[in-house]
Amino acid sequence: MNSKFIEKDLEFEAQIKDHVTYFPLAGESEISGFRAPDSYVFIFFEKASGNHFIDFVEYEEKDNQVHISFPGQIHSWKTEIGARGHKLILSKEFIEKRLYNSRFSSLLPNKFPVLDIPIEISKKLSREFKMIQEEFGEEPVNWDVISFRVEIIFSFINMCIDDAERDTIVTNRRNPIILSFIELIEVNFVESKAVAFYAEKLPVTPNYLNILTKSTLGITAKELIDARIILEAKRLLKGSNQTVKEIAFNLGFYSISSFSSYFKGNTGLYPTKFRE
Repeated sequence: MNSKFIEKDLEFEAQIKDHVTYFPLAGESEISGFRAPDSYVFIFFEKASGNHFIDFVEYEEKDNQVHISFPGQIHSWKTEIGARGHKLILSKEFIEKRLYNSRFSSLLPNKFPVLDIPIEISKKLSREFKMIQEEFGEEPVNWDVISFRVEIIFSFINMCIDDAERDTIVTNRRNPIILSFIELIEVNFVESKAVAFYAEKLPVTPNYLNILTKSTLGITAKELIDARIILEAKRLLKGSNQTVKEIAFNLGFYSISSFSSYFKGNTGLYPTKFRE
């Protein structure tokens, strides 16, 4: 396996259905608007500088980071010369069967798309990734060993996510109701766009939910719901071949005009213009 370049066979990546795929990262790379509909992408940067957009939010690439993309997320990047690291691409099937007790599920939001990794854990991740690289160089590939190594890697990543989540809760003093609300939106945003729908499930009054969301996140409950719907619309407009009509119906709108008005009201652009 050539380790002197960043693997750029994105069409192949998007079609991965089974097991684990590994690529060494070395050097510069640039791509725009990539979407892996059925795979999770995990990039561990030992050394990096550049920018990575995940669902239209910009993150700086730094040394000792893990960047995570869930199925369906749109990501673009410009990685500068001198980058070094590792990329794992895991299918939904692998996550469900082997990492079912981890933080990764297509039904949950990607709360931490970028993780800063402590040096001591970064060294351990480097060793495990290098062992995986060696295993992929063997013939035949021992998939049991590969799977075991991946589970070890994700035990470290889960540990970092746990730490990041504790820091976030302490920093933002998030109410558990808000965390439940965000997870409910992720599962139900196509079914309902009404604050009352979510308030009933929590259960709290719509007014109380609005007060909590505003005081914790700085936006209303309705704005949070709308943000998730608009994000999905952007993903589909940029990362799929669905027509605007198909996207509208798939997101629970009864007409193209209602979807177009909703999208423009939240973004300032009509869907066709955004796609262009």
